[in-house]
Amino acid sequence: MAKPKLQSPPLQNKGDNNRFFDHRREHARTDWDNGGLPRPEWEALLHDCRRLADEAGFFRLSLPKQYGGRSDASGRGSNLWMAVIREHLASKGLGLFNDLQNEHSVVGNFPDVVMVMNYGNAKQKEELIGGRLEGKVRITFGLTEAGHGSDATHMATRGRPERRNGVDGWVLSGGKKWQTGMHAATHCFILARTQGKDGQARGISCFVVPRETPGLEVESYEW
Repeated sequence: MAKPKLQSPPLQNKGDNNRFFDHRREHARTDWDNGGLPRPEWEALLHDCRRLADEAGFFRLSLPKQYGGRSDASGRGSNLWMAVIREHLASKGLGLFNDLQNEHSVVGNFPDVVMVMNYGNAKQKEELIGGRLEGKVRITFGLTEAGHGSDATHMATRGRPERRNGVDGWVLSGGKKWQTGMHAATHCFILARTQGKDGQARGISCFVVPRETPGLEVESYEW
């Protein structure tokens, strides 16, 4: 009689990985000597988990099949089902399978991919979607502001067109808060009002701003 193949223990239970989820988690996750940023070994564990979830076919569930997902016209694999699954996982308690404090889950949420997929040009799709799914691009959202919370209709950040050295572009003026993942971002999606008046839903634009763009400064990191 053949012996059953032994399965590897879940990643969370390997070595001392549970230190990131039990009573030691704040210290295990936080690099106090580096401004309170996440410890590299904590983020490496999250990376390994996402990689395994992707290999298993779970991570891209809500994306269209062209991007390796399962979404189709029937609604299966949609954002709705992604939300249902993540809520179910969250009800199980804290674990590597789902830790929404830092937007981590074995079933991914891809608002940035959906935005670029629907509104980006071919070059942006190749760079941002392809890079994001390969782990080479990390995008953070610049929406919330210190004086306005997440009420995007009253954001103070403004965008205006300007021509410099014969090149047309935009100048953004303002400040954002709570941009999760900014310490490791390669690109920022900065939302700014370009038309209309405060309180109006129309007239707000989303700018793709590379992290190293002059004038983009991080004033503090909040652990």
